[in-house]
Amino acid sequence: MTDIPKFHQFMRPLLQVLQEHGEMSRNDAIEAVVKEMGLTEDQMCINQESNGKSLVRGRIGWASSYLRVAGALIGPKRGYFALGQNAIKLLALNRPIKRTDLINFEEWKIHQASKQSKNQLPQESDRDLNIDDSTPEDLIEAGVKLIKEQLASDLLEQMKKMDPYAFESLVLDLLAAMGYGGGSRMAMQGVPRGPDGGIDGRINEDKLGLDQIYMQAKRYADNAVSSEKVQAFVGAMTQGGCRKGVFVTTSTFTSDAKQFAASIRDPRLVLVDGNKLTDLMIQHEIGIETKQVIKISRINLDYFGSDE
Repeated sequence: MTDIPKFHQFMRPLLQVLQEHGEMSRNDAIEAVVKEMGLTEDQMCINQESNGKSLVRGRIGWASSYLRVAGALIGPKRGYFALGQNAIKLLALNRPIKRTDLINFEEWKIHQASKQSKNQLPQESDRDLNIDDSTPEDLIEAGVKLIKEQLASDLLEQMKKMDPYAFESLVLDLLAAMGYGGGSRMAMQGVPRGPDGGIDGRINEDKLGLDQIYMQAKRYADNAVSSEKVQAFVGAMTQGGCRKGVFVTTSTFTSDAKQFAASIRDPRLVLVDGNKLTDLMIQHEIGIETKQVIKISRINLDYFGSDE
């Protein structure tokens, strides 16, 4: 069988072509990497068994994802690659880049800490899963988990780049998909800019709008939402006679903000941070699509008349 480089072996060539050419479209960057590595036609013709797509392109895609988490690659705009602030440090190694080279970057540590906090599980080792000690089901489960984690990371990154008004609309789409407002987007409305106290949307819980939920959406890249912001939102809710509210952000909430939200009983307030937001979007299929469905078969014992 024709050998294909492992995904980490594409990291350095990808950074090198971006260093040489500057910002590139994803497809152009992949073609440049293929040329840089001198991959043959036979290698390029090998497809993944699960989806029939190019194995080489898939591994270059994973290389770019890992480099992005480590702050060595960025997406300046949709479908484009460019060098990130940590790229020069990796290129200065003057050798092939390994996954272990990425783990000491602050961006990587923050990403891993976020996953650990989100899952409330011990942080996973950076070692590869031991194939000899794992069943095929174990390997599938580990692969699905990695794909879902990367999807959540990419989804959050896309939301942080959105126009604030578009982000507010996205949150309303999600709430409708979750069944609020009777599941009707028509029962939800954005609030025009003005002295609204930070209210970004209203959700009618009944057809006449006699009972409402207020929504605020903060599209922050890094800054945590302070308790002052949350208190101001609660004040706006009280002034408007609203007893239920949802505060959504792409970042996090400070500990004081969480404590304040937990301390009030009327009105009721739910805080949704970036991790929870991506979970809900994946669960309710907002902003994502099914890429492939893998069919796994097993023996039909009834057909063979087995008693087992």
